[in-house]
Amino acid sequence: MVKGKTTALPLEGSAFAFPLADGRFSVCRVLLDHHSKQSQELDKTKKILVAVSAWIGDEIPDAKDPALRPILYLNHHSWKNEPGLLWISDSAPDSFVSIGEIEASTDEKALQCRSFGGWQSLILRPLAQWRWDHDRDAVVAEDAIKERKQLEDRQKAELTREDYLREVTLQELLKHEFFSNWADPTPPAAIIASRKLMTATVQKLLELGEFAPESEPMSVLQQCIESFNELDAEFEGFIETGEREDICEEFEAIVHACGLGEHENLADEWREW
Repeated sequence: MVKGKTTALPLEGSAFAFPLADGRFSVCRVLLDHHSKQSQELDKTKKILVAVSAWIGDEIPDAKDPALRPILYLNHHSWKNEPGLLWISDSAPDSFVSIGEIEASTDEKALQCRSFGGWQSLILRPLAQWRWDHDRDAVVAEDAIKERKQLEDRQKAELTREDYLREVTLQELLKHEFFSNWADPTPPAAIIASRKLMTATVQKLLELGEFAPESEPMSVLQQCIESFNELDAEFEGFIETGEREDICEEFEAIVHACGLGEHENLADEWREW
């Protein structure tokens, strides 16, 4: 194989060098290509099993270097000495340079992998493990800083959310574009129907007025969630994790706006998704 870039889905044995964030290089190679039995048993999408090398060096290496063969095993952070393998369904990016072929052994082909991802995920693994092995104190310190920042961000977001729920009104929600972040692969018809349903729910609550007995707005809210149950069935289960979280979040705003905010997780009482 001639050194250079590739545009096709790589075949078994194909080896590539790729740059790391610190300017050095590592290597990965294809253990199983899309013709393999293991790949064809996964699903209809063509996939190749790629292994990351434990090798890191300053220059792009020759595929004949035996130091490239050992597969990287990950034990940093929550990894439990797992091989650096990944099922990938697209061709190597331009930053990956073909260096030749490294034949996969029978034992390597038999390695089990249940992880799916992209080539960019491979780039992070060698350096992350190297730093864990050679610069762990700095890694732990950086992790602590990230955790504090994440905690602060979560607390800030929670306070912002609480302020919003406390002040939001039905009049504001009537003008609100629900599920503004929804796009493909969510069916366009499902997006339109979902938005109409939420707006119709807000309109019904406004028509009830603020002095309606609690049972009346509660009935409207129940109808809203049960209608989502019907929409989910109509569009063959379009409500997955992201849609579920968005519906519950937007629905919570309506619940607070109509004065029933003391009822937590109200959607859970009626939803089937």
